[in-house]
Amino acid sequence: MIHLPRIGITPDINDIAAPETEYVIRRNYADAVSRAGGLPFVLPYSDQVEQYLEAIDGLLITGGMFDIDPVLYNQTARKSYVMKPVRTNFERVLVQRALKREIPILGICNGMQLLAVCLHGQLVQDIPTEIEGALEHKPSQSATVAQHQVEVSGTSRHLRIQNGQTYSVNSVHHQSVLPSERYEILARAPDGVVEALEARKGGFAVGVQWHPEYGVAEIDTIVFDDFLAMAREYSRREK
Repeated sequence: MIHLPRIGITPDINDIAAPETEYVIRRNYADAVSRAGGLPFVLPYSDQVEQYLEAIDGLLITGGMFDIDPVLYNQTARKSYVMKPVRTNFERVLVQRALKREIPILGICNGMQLLAVCLHGQLVQDIPTEIEGALEHKPSQSATVAQHQVEVSGTSRHLRIQNGQTYSVNSVHHQSVLPSERYEILARAPDGVVEALEARKGGFAVGVQWHPEYGVAEIDTIVFDDFLAMAREYSRREK
């Protein structure tokens, strides 16, 4: 029997009272993992993080319509934000411990921002008010439509991308990542907004600001294929 790498995917949570509270996750996250050759598992919020990490070969931190508490990256909130502390705290512990184990990590949108924070980076709290001349990064159009280009601006240790390549990607965010010595900036939008990063040390730990699970751009397939390749390698190493 062929062993498929097991990918743990973090869900969002509906803000409705127990016992009706629901975990929610878009189907295309799981579909993208399956297409790339993985076996997707949803990870309910729990304090059993070590047990989860023992069971999976890769970790996918999904996006969500909320923001990370600025206190976690040593800033003061400059406006009122929608935050989900229960989700953020769970995912933060997952990422921190996965980094130590060198379990492959892919962070998407808010997941990329959390990865940066776990690597001791900081965030731009609000692109429209903090970056002069910024593009529209949170358009009203569907995420199935490309919104702007990104240009590869760094050298990746794991992704099959090259400096200077450009891709048209979708966009659904109002915050972004600031540069840090702890990670390599892999891609930027034309307005300078950081669109992809990779940890400088350790295993596969990549974040992308757009949503590759929609399959809008050629780079989307590369991101998932290379993530699953590293999860496959991790699985063999751990046997």
